[in-house]
Amino acid sequence: MAFRNGVPASAAEGYGQMERYFRDVRSFFEVLDVRFSIPEYGVSLRPIGGNALFSNANSYLLSDDSSYPFYLWQPTWLGRFYLDPTTVPHGTDPSDCPMDEAGLIAFVWPRLGFNDAYLDDADEPECWFGVCDPRPADPRERAYDSAEKIFQFFRLERTRRNEADGWTTGGFRGAEMGCDLRGQWYLRRVPLSQLTSYHQIEKNIIAPLGGKFHELSKESTPDRPLDDGLLTDPAALTEPGGPAAG
Repeated sequence: MAFRNGVPASAAEGYGQMERYFRDVRSFFEVLDVRFSIPEYGVSLRPIGGNALFSNANSYLLSDDSSYPFYLWQPTWLGRFYLDPTTVPHGTDPSDCPMDEAGLIAFVWPRLGFNDAYLDDADEPECWFGVCDPRPADPRERAYDSAEKIFQFFRLERTRRNEADGWTTGGFRGAEMGCDLRGQWYLRRVPLSQLTSYHQIEKNIIAPLGGKFHELSKESTPDRPLDDGLLTDPAALTEPGGPAAG
């Protein structure tokens, strides 16, 4: 069998809809970059990775060696990471900033909300955002490399610990999760339907993320204690989960 009846026509229509979605994603991040550059909430933030977005679909192979054999030719997750530019050594690109200098990494990830091996489908497309205090095995690891690990090994349902003041908290578990990251994370989720105006983006993303990053940065020091959100109840570890980013 080649192409099924009706599929090419519906694909063309669907492509047009996805094109409009990606245009909105681009506009969304352009707004974030401008607003995060202004330290209105106590800190300014600069993107890691320059003008690129992280994606859970970055190839068009007919098959690959991934753990979950489903097609990901259209990204269901896109993301960007940010750090405080005042922590970056002079003459260093933010992507190359050592993690023991950067300390914290902020993230913003819009997702379509379905077809993820580690999560139940969401009721509607949404945006995840928050702050990580990652602790790679090599303290001098590049911020970009740590960001890649966060995007690939963030497991919400498996590693979350608490919820307070609108923030879900949890941690990375190093080799248990398939990477060397330890440390903790703070996460909020908001439907994309609540991000349709400048005011909604400011209220629902920029203000809470900037405020949380500033709050945590005051506590962040090279000798800060490690808290990777480990759950003390073994029963809480029986349900796998978290976003699959690749």
